Amino acid sequence: MTTAPPRTHNRQATCEAILSATAAIITEKGLDNFTISEIGRRAEVNRALIYHYYQNRENLITHAVDWIMERYNITASQLSGDAVAQNARIYIEHPEIGRFVFQLLLSGRPLLRLGERLQEALAHVDLLMRQQFPNTKEDSTFSMVILALSQYAWSFSRQEIANVLGLSVEEADERFIEAQRHVSELGLEKLAAEASKS
Repeated sequence: MTTAPPRTHNRQATCEAILSATAAIITEKGLDNFTISEIGRRAEVNRALIYHYYQNRENLITHAVDWIMERYNITASQLSGDAVAQNARIYIEHPEIGRFVFQLLLSGRPLLRLGERLQEALAHVDLLMRQQFPNTKEDSTFSMVILALSQYAWSFSRQEIANVLGLSVEEADERFIEAQRHVSELGLEKLAAEASKS
């Protein structure tokens, strides 16, 4: 008597399919206008498997956004206009991150892992600022919050703003990214000038 080989599934591929489907559906429908069954159909998995891996809807949403951010390694690894421009491009490619953040803020839900990531990024920028500009009195925390919020908002409002300005979306994106780079470089030049006076 022969036994059939055990049925296995590739957990990592299944999880990626679930998270990718969740991120896409959040972008299309928002946080509250989708079902786990829809995600299952899009990911081509049984909804029971989704609950097995993620337990509930909020946990699934949090993991989906975290998965996107991990894939693109969105961090504050350096102080530069290029780093700011790179982050802006990532958010343009993934407007679901910005939508998700604003939907959490508007609904009064906690930021979950996103709040932790923000704190980690702000602490890292603060450390870089103290290393590169030890005598500055500049408040880097709110400068970073303003940059992040503008990138989140741009990612899902870019089409409408481009229409209002009479630009193609691609041209509007490039101008937005250049403005982000320019503002961050001006800030760094100001800090360097202050440091040289000290």
